[in-house]
Amino acid sequence: MNLQKHRQIRSKKITDAANGESCTWPGCGLCDGTVVAVHSNLSGDGKGISKKGDDLFIAFLCITHHDIYDGRMRSGISATDKQEYFHEAMKKTQRRIWERGIIGILK
Repeated sequence: MNLQKHRQIRSKKITDAANGESCTWPGCGLCDGTVVAVHSNLSGDGKGISKKGDDLFIAFLCITHHDIYDGRMRSGISATDKQEYFHEAMKKTQRRIWERGIIGILK
């Protein structure tokens, strides 16, 4: 069994990009100053015990959708649907940070 350590990808530039953004959760779009960079909760995205996922796998979410995604607020949304909604929000976020020139093609 190969238990290679995952090198965390961190970028203040990426996480700070949430400032002033609107929520990317499907159907939301709220821009009320509560939007933050929320990390994926999937282990394949770098999430581990007591550590957040990589900064590449974030979504700009308002406080309500952050709480729903992290399970601090009941929503009636299934765990599968929450992951699908987060994935859609993450794709929209990645497009925004690409368009703003925060991330680009690495050579």
